[in-house]
Amino acid sequence: MIYSIKLALKSLWYEKWINLLTVITIGAGLFMLGLVSLFLLNIETASRKLPERFSITVFLKTDISKDDTGRIRRYLGENSMVQGISYISKKKALEELKSTLSNSAYILEGLNENPLFPSLVIKLKRTAFDRRGVESLIKKIRSLRGVDDLVYGEELLGSINKIRSLVKFLSAALIALFFAAIIFVCYSTVKILFYRRKEEIEIFKLLGATAGFIRGPFLIEGLVIGLLGGAFGGACLFGLYFLVERFIGSEFPLLLSLNLPPVLILALPVSGVILGVFGSSIAVGKLRF
Repeated sequence: MIYSIKLALKSLWYEKWINLLTVITIGAGLFMLGLVSLFLLNIETASRKLPERFSITVFLKTDISKDDTGRIRRYLGENSMVQGISYISKKKALEELKSTLSNSAYILEGLNENPLFPSLVIKLKRTAFDRRGVESLIKKIRSLRGVDDLVYGEELLGSINKIRSLVKFLSAALIALFFAAIIFVCYSTVKILFYRRKEEIEIFKLLGATAGFIRGPFLIEGLVIGLLGGAFGGACLFGLYFLVERFIGSEFPLLLSLNLPPVLILALPVSGVILGVFGSSIAVGKLRF
């Protein structure tokens, strides 16, 4: 094992320009992957906050009793999706309408009676927010006795689900694309290194070296190249984030809302190691000794 490590390090230095180019290529790929992941993660985070603006307003019948109102509130409060329920009486609804109309509130002065409905405003939990669940809850509310009508942000609900679906699809597609490209780079590099050391390998074979002994240094080289590429990509990602936060953010305040999780930076070297070893394994596995 120690001898394999020495051979791998010797080869890395001897073929330093090829390996340097490979490290930069892998680093660039992982940097792009990290950059895309950064934006997708922040889009996903933003989409999770959208449900905070989502609410269901349930209009109750004007002649509903306090007991029936309490019954409906208790029933809805037991639902796992519901975070909170606010009751708005007819009187309070009229006051809010007058406040909203402000200077035009005089148009309500001629009313002989309050035409508004008492209502319940339902806020949902972010963790339990999904389209099917909300639509199921809507159906249950409509079927309750004492409910006249309800309104909810149907367009907002659709937008939230579309954003989340798009983010998941793009994440899977881009990760697969970049991973495949990086594996191919590692595979090609190890294959080139193998053929450049073919004479040396022939000597090892004559001395009775096993296939595992010959493959070992190449796997270690793939590991080191992947690690260095991942570290390079992570450093570039952190450097770009630092520059944006320190110098560019003042010009583009929206960029300051981006959050770079430390785990994302750490994931790049780890991904580099895994992909480097995997690409090297494919390369040496297909070679004939």
